[in-house]
Amino acid sequence: MNDQSIEFGKIKDDSTLPEIVRKSFRVPVKDSQNVLVTINNTQYPVLDICLDSIGIVLEDKSAFTIDQILKSCELNIFDLKIKDLNGRIVHFSLSPSKHWHCGIQWMDMKQKTADQISKIVAEMKEQVLKDDTILFD
Repeated sequence: MNDQSIEFGKIKDDSTLPEIVRKSFRVPVKDSQNVLVTINNTQYPVLDICLDSIGIVLEDKSAFTIDQILKSCELNIFDLKIKDLNGRIVHFSLSPSKHWHCGIQWMDMKQKTADQISKIVAEMKEQVLKDDTILFD
């Protein structure tokens, strides 16, 4: 080993940066063939879900842009169809399998719709906690 080294210095705390804190965590969807979202007449498999957002899988992220508003989406969870959802694209990330994970946040949801989604998410969460064989992408 040679005698050269790098000195590390403490980085000044920058309190002007906003702290990003996730309000709720999405529950992974085990059966993505039966949990789909329809956006602009195209169906996408739902990867994960929580009360106010979903994650979908995309082959190509060019279908959407960050902050894009989505009108009249339909969330299909097994036999339940939740129509007229409006959302906003909040993030993209590339998974290890080279698919795009796209986060959609629902906006201006009616209370009845929020209650329906909340009930289903609670049931899915309970199932996930019982099953320790779920694999993540």
